[in-house]
Amino acid sequence: MTVVTPWGESDSLRKRRLPPGPGRPREEVTANQRERLFGAMVASVSRRGYRATTVGDLVEISGVSSRTFYDLFPDKEACFLATLEALIQAAIAYAAQRAGEPVDDPAPGGVTLPDEEGAAESWEDSAGQGLRAFAEMIVAQPAAARLALVEAYTAGPEALVPLEQAMAGFERLTGQVLEQSPERAEMPPEMVMALMGAQQEIARSLLREGRERELPGLTDELWDLLLSYRPPPQPLRLAGRPPRVQPETPEPHDHAERALQALAEVVAETGYLGATVDAVLKRAQMSATTFYANFAGKDDAMLAAVDSACSQIMAATMPAFRRAPDWPHGIRGAFGVMFNFLASRPALANLAMVEVYAAGLEAMQRRLEALQPLQELIAAGYELAPQTPRITAEGIVGGVYTLAYRRLREGGAGAGALPALAPICTYITLSPFVGPDEACQIANWDGRGRA
Repeated sequence: MTVVTPWGESDSLRKRRLPPGPGRPREEVTANQRERLFGAMVASVSRRGYRATTVGDLVEISGVSSRTFYDLFPDKEACFLATLEALIQAAIAYAAQRAGEPVDDPAPGGVTLPDEEGAAESWEDSAGQGLRAFAEMIVAQPAAARLALVEAYTAGPEALVPLEQAMAGFERLTGQVLEQSPERAEMPPEMVMALMGAQQEIARSLLREGRERELPGLTDELWDLLLSYRPPPQPLRLAGRPPRVQPETPEPHDHAERALQALAEVVAETGYLGATVDAVLKRAQMSATTFYANFAGKDDAMLAAVDSACSQIMAATMPAFRRAPDWPHGIRGAFGVMFNFLASRPALANLAMVEVYAAGLEAMQRRLEALQPLQELIAAGYELAPQTPRITAEGIVGGVYTLAYRRLREGGAGAGALPALAPICTYITLSPFVGPDEACQIANWDGRGRA
């Protein structure tokens, strides 16, 4: 199967080898070899996933010898990181170019970029084109997009550093453009972060289903949604004390839940990639026979753990929503309880909001299905404002995931860090449906009484 990569189609990478001859600069030969390996990495990861890709696969697809590979890279991980960084540099250059920012190298690393459209005429067009550029690159290079948006999380913590730095750069670029609008000059950075995260989450879903061509249109809706926001008219604050961390020890009579809880604890300490079945067995004080009677292996247990964790999240959240006097206060109550619950169970929060990405697309899909009731709660707001863009509910949920992920990655599982997200998530959710004034007032509600 031929895979389109930014360095050419996978079947043509061998043909890109420079013909031998004296006088050819060594730098040119090295650049050619690296680019063919980059293309091979994109192609192999698209076909097999990162974990199943081998150096032999890369050598076979690229036509670069094994000896040359190890002259260029110490191992598969180093080649993957170099490929990812080349993709990120190209993405930033293209987005900045579309947004009207000066670019030193319009196509770094030999990457082939989509054709550039016309220059922006206003600040709205400038920021919107920068955001749309992200969608266009995904449509043009879906295999490369899967590598960056999905497989990078399965390649270990080092791969997350350039990825998160790139997203922070995109967020700063969008924020700087929004500063040109007096009405949006004080926009909280979390709102821009949530929008960028929403686009990523939607992109992952579309890539999983092979529907990435829908992303530019949905990105336009997301941009319109962001433009509809205004900064909160008053500072958002968190009332009340942060929750205490609760014991996460499972009931000993349930073997499956005991194994899942042990998995969550081990993953919190080592990360999903570093977790082993042996470590889970030791933590759960369980025999291998009992474990494998319930699960096919670590990946199967992780899917069940994601399902269990998300079920617990929704079991804690739904009663708070239902006992509220109306939908807006129900949203505030739901977010308050959800983030308090996650803060009280840091291992569960880490598994559901962070390590789920390291487990791959199937685990992400399991979380999407298990937390679908949260999106349905938000979608009920369409009854108040039917004209709100249809992408709003899905986008807000993606933004909430991103804010939780970022807070946990920064080391803020408890001590009020996660609960402090409840007001901003409430404001982001309610503002398109009830307006900024009412959204701000309800976001600052302490959740006590009947509002």
